[in-house]
Amino acid sequence: MVFDLVRPLGAERGELEVNSLFRFTPAETPRRLLWAPEIEYTFLDGYGIEFELPLENAGIDAWKAAIQGTLPGPWGDRFIQGWQVLGETGHEGNHSLIDVLYLAGARWSRSWSVFSMTGFRREREHASATVFLGNYSLFFHPRDAVTYGLESNFKGRGASHRGLLLMPQAHIRKRWLNLQAGAGWRWHAGTSGLQIGWRLTREF
Repeated sequence: MVFDLVRPLGAERGELEVNSLFRFTPAETPRRLLWAPEIEYTFLDGYGIEFELPLENAGIDAWKAAIQGTLPGPWGDRFIQGWQVLGETGHEGNHSLIDVLYLAGARWSRSWSVFSMTGFRREREHASATVFLGNYSLFFHPRDAVTYGLESNFKGRGASHRGLLLMPQAHIRKRWLNLQAGAGWRWHAGTSGLQIGWRLTREF
């Protein structure tokens, strides 16, 4: 939910999605709503692009784009893999980053699946550094329209401090609409606290 894909791996050509992630830390002062409307399009079977506009309250924080591809995989419909390259630059030029990730997902039963995004980030803020990135999620699917998950995000220290987020979440799908919502704990730059997040998605 927090660190998402450019459409699911294996998506078909012509799929289009608009969505936005919203994040809020109740204990933070001054309070900020971080949100990021984006549009995703699959231009070839298994290959997609994304354009995103990260915002802080009503102001533009950065510009962001990504490209993603699906790789051939073994084990039929129980395993899928791919890659993603993502770039971001600050609206005022105060930071930039490039992520390169290997993606892998496995489903061993109708009810349980896992997904991972592993790679590195080259970031520039006050200094430049290359750091490890890891996103690892476990999902339980009690029925087709409902999914429960536990997402973990880890970033190495780098130029913008080490970070960790653990986010339990629920996904509810209604035809072409998908609501994902969760509340978890975030550690960053020596501080920690509750973070609330939700993502609303519309597929076309």
